[in-house]
Amino acid sequence: MSRFRTLPAIKLVIAALFALAVILSISAFVLLRASLPQLEGQLSLKGLGQSVSLNRDRNGMAVIDADNRRDLAMATGFVHAQERFFQMDLLRRNAAGELSFLFGRAALERDREIGLHRFRQRARERLNTMPAKDKALLDAYADGVNQGIRALSAKPFEYYLIQAELQPWQAQDTLLVLFSMYLDLQYHDGRRDLSLDLIKRYLPAPLYNFLHPAGSHWDAPVDNSVRAASKIPPTSWPKVAATANVLTDGESEDLLPGSNNWAVGGQLTPYGSAMLANDMHLGIRVPNIWYRLQLNWQDHSSTHQVTGLSLPGTPLVVVGTNTRLAWGFTNSYGDWSDLIRLKLDETGERYLTPQGYTSFSYPTRNIEIKGEQPEKQRIKETIWGPVIGEDENGRPLVYRWVAHDPQGANLNLLAMEAATDVEQGVAIAASVGIPAQNIMLADAQGNIGWTIAGPMPIRFGFDGRYISDWSDGSMGWAGYRQGADYPTMINPQNQRLWTANSRVIGGKDYDKIGDGGYALGARAQQIRDQLLAKTTFTEDDFLAIQMDNRALFLSPWRDLMLTQILPESSHPQASVISQLLNNWSARADSESLAYLLVRQFRLTLRDTVYQDLLRLMQEKHPDFSYRAIRNQLEIPLWQLVTEQPTHLLPEGFDSWASLFELTLKKMLQNLTKEYGNWQELSWGKVNQVQIKHPLSDFVPLLGILTDMPQRPLAGDSFMPNVSRHDFGASQRLVVSPGQEQHAILNMPSSQSGHPLTPYFNHGHEAWRTGEPTPLLPGRIDYRLKLTPDND
Repeated sequence: MSRFRTLPAIKLVIAALFALAVILSISAFVLLRASLPQLEGQLSLKGLGQSVSLNRDRNGMAVIDADNRRDLAMATGFVHAQERFFQMDLLRRNAAGELSFLFGRAALERDREIGLHRFRQRARERLNTMPAKDKALLDAYADGVNQGIRALSAKPFEYYLIQAELQPWQAQDTLLVLFSMYLDLQYHDGRRDLSLDLIKRYLPAPLYNFLHPAGSHWDAPVDNSVRAASKIPPTSWPKVAATANVLTDGESEDLLPGSNNWAVGGQLTPYGSAMLANDMHLGIRVPNIWYRLQLNWQDHSSTHQVTGLSLPGTPLVVVGTNTRLAWGFTNSYGDWSDLIRLKLDETGERYLTPQGYTSFSYPTRNIEIKGEQPEKQRIKETIWGPVIGEDENGRPLVYRWVAHDPQGANLNLLAMEAATDVEQGVAIAASVGIPAQNIMLADAQGNIGWTIAGPMPIRFGFDGRYISDWSDGSMGWAGYRQGADYPTMINPQNQRLWTANSRVIGGKDYDKIGDGGYALGARAQQIRDQLLAKTTFTEDDFLAIQMDNRALFLSPWRDLMLTQILPESSHPQASVISQLLNNWSARADSESLAYLLVRQFRLTLRDTVYQDLLRLMQEKHPDFSYRAIRNQLEIPLWQLVTEQPTHLLPEGFDSWASLFELTLKKMLQNLTKEYGNWQELSWGKVNQVQIKHPLSDFVPLLGILTDMPQRPLAGDSFMPNVSRHDFGASQRLVVSPGQEQHAILNMPSSQSGHPLTPYFNHGHEAWRTGEPTPLLPGRIDYRLKLTPDND
């Protein structure tokens, strides 16, 4: 009887829990709505000089009209804060080493690591030496940000979820956002120099030269310079302990921050104006890193219009067009940093410099930790930079990095807004303080140009790829290059230019740029060949190249499997795989199982072939990074599997046939273990959209509101359409200056960071499928007027 007596009580408890859930849901919804940006009406801003129109089209693209650039900066700060403050906060804290303020001890190790660079202090220093007009813009932008936050009825919803307070925006924080891009686009810990140096010192020279070739048949530089691969050496792999772990990631080389861009001259377009394409490859989250906007203002009785993508946290249009000149970027992967091995005195407290032994300095900073007392971080510094680690013998290693110098961060990119042609754009690029990029330029007169945008150090006495010793003054940096000394190409004879993170140029210009980990040239080659195959181009033609998912890189691997590996295989599914490969589409189609099998076979084989190399290097130093050096390993890998030298078989294999057989077996086992029956898979089932809000993995049910729908993705690495889960084209731009009405702009994820905005995730599906969407704003659906607050 007692069991039945408890039923009413259970029902009461369930009802109470349900009522509580309803109350909590309503409260959460009310809070969520309270943090929505203001889209319409009128609002007063302190410090605003004249009234500003802040309008949005149906997709949320902001169109800002102002009487001057300062008011425009304030309005840009306002709209960025209303829609993106949490993301801006993450960027500044990421660079400053201050994420523990929001996330507590979970972020402390990251903060300690990044804190070695003292970017907060460097941002203050840059601000103090900045031209007055630029500082005025940053002050206006910061004022706009803080008033944008105060104008919300509640702070952004993320701060309630993590139970953290927000802090006001400061002008110096914009420079921290630029430093955060350095952390995304360049190495901050010297891992590439360390890893290459280890390989060079612990392998015989012929074997090292084979594994790190100067070039290959995949190269596609704009000057057609040739750099050859190396022959297979007679040297075998060094012997190492077979029990050592091998750390790999099973992924492709091109899934690193990168990008594609190219341009053709006016002779090859319908307009006489040049045409530019740009898609920047980055990790993609909700919201997207970029914010679509158009800026309109007056300057000395001249009218300006700039349309493109801004980076919230800055007043800059990073990529776009001013109707006379268009510009876009790809990461240069030049060599912009160096590792220095110190010589210490007998006490270990002083290090040798060209002027003799000198003492370390020890600046400190406080790391604020949510819910705990602050931690004091003591940083060990030299005249060249911070000590960031040790070599395998315990000798200190110092990091020399352009990001540490005054040239590393400035607002000179603003000058691109008023540039009228390629020549002016090239001159501006040499003064820009950003992580060094390949900048592609196209103007309305039909000119095209390429150069490096960002600071370029002048080395002397050493090869920047390896650890160096600056103690006697025979090695070092001799300042920075000036504009006339920058590598540049304007209006080549064939009227075509392209870059895709691989080597762009040879000769002395290559020596100036250096090698900071170039991508294989496969993407660049696929783009180049399509540009050379046509004599006229439209915007749709350029978008088709951006969406090109032909598997030209993997085709030789498919042929190898069909002609040599599968016919000799005893695997029971070999004939099934052969049939699939015989009928493949030669594309990274979302429906293709054959593409998935070829891709995974190559990756599994690569990691097996190099297992002895990786064991040795990881045994020598725990910070050895396979990911940092593997780009060019593809070239010797193909030579190994096609020429099949027995002396370079990895430990445990007596023939290449046995290696191929094990690779096939392991590849199918791995697919089955991770995804289920491999025969029911396709590339799209494995490669699906996983674009999420940064907190959705940690806050239950948040992803239902914020995350992009999981859908199959075509494309992959080693092809123009780079696309993998949450990585790929963070935008696609195609524009001919002066013909913006025909221009195309795709953007993934969302313009707004707030899931209840009426345009949340608009445009994302068009990005996924490659449907052309316009660069210019559409019909204005939301009108907000910002007026001066004179009280």
